[in-house]
Amino acid sequence: MAECPLRGEEVTDHPDRLWAWDKFVYLDEKQRAWLPLTIEIEDRLRVLLRQEDILLGNPMTPSQIGPSLLPILWQLYPDGRYRSSDSSFWRLVYHIKMDGAEDMLLELLPDD
Repeated sequence: MAECPLRGEEVTDHPDRLWAWDKFVYLDEKQRAWLPLTIEIEDRLRVLLRQEDILLGNPMTPSQIGPSLLPILWQLYPDGRYRSSDSSFWRLVYHIKMDGAEDMLLELLPDD
């Protein structure tokens, strides 16, 4: 986790799970909302997740959310990677806290 271009405090307490609440919100096990921003650079899919305190609407089912580049669920594995609901792995590039806001960058790993 050394690729962070920002100067923030490194966070080591990562969410164990992130569930899709609706099309643009994920919730962790502490009921904190994370807003995703998808970034595709040189055929590499990354997602920047920012933890925000927001008013949540009604949850959506996977069929209501529809097709997406992002999975319905991410689960943290002991090696620091996240495994998604489609069985792909995502590398945790960085997780920082700056000015009270948490940012976490995940990068989709190529299939083995």
